[in-house]
Amino acid sequence: MSTIPKTSDILWQDTQHRALFETLDMMARPGAGREVLQRLQDYVNTHFALEEEYMRALGYPGLEEHIRAHRRFQREVDSLFHSHGPDAPDFLPAASTFLTEWFLRHVMGIDKELEAFILESGIK
Repeated sequence: MSTIPKTSDILWQDTQHRALFETLDMMARPGAGREVLQRLQDYVNTHFALEEEYMRALGYPGLEEHIRAHRRFQREVDSLFHSHGPDAPDFLPAASTFLTEWFLRHVMGIDKELEAFILESGIK
């Protein structure tokens, strides 16, 4: 199991990011099945919807770029779920590694810009 990083100074965002990383870690465990990928898919959709709601409410200037990044990640997860062999023994660990790296880049990049904007706005 990997160490789950603190990703934000905003409690709701950090809590949700941690839950996403925990799900990605679950994917890498032996015996993980399709249900963990469904959990990831559901959670990503919920998290992104909340984050996008905050960005709209705050008038975040990077909204469109951020939403495009979210949609790319959702397409990757959907593609993995629907078109590859999630029942193959090494599929989920490989998918976990790929998605964890993608998500880390997103969280430590574009999400940090959003975090700074939220903190400057005074609304958490």
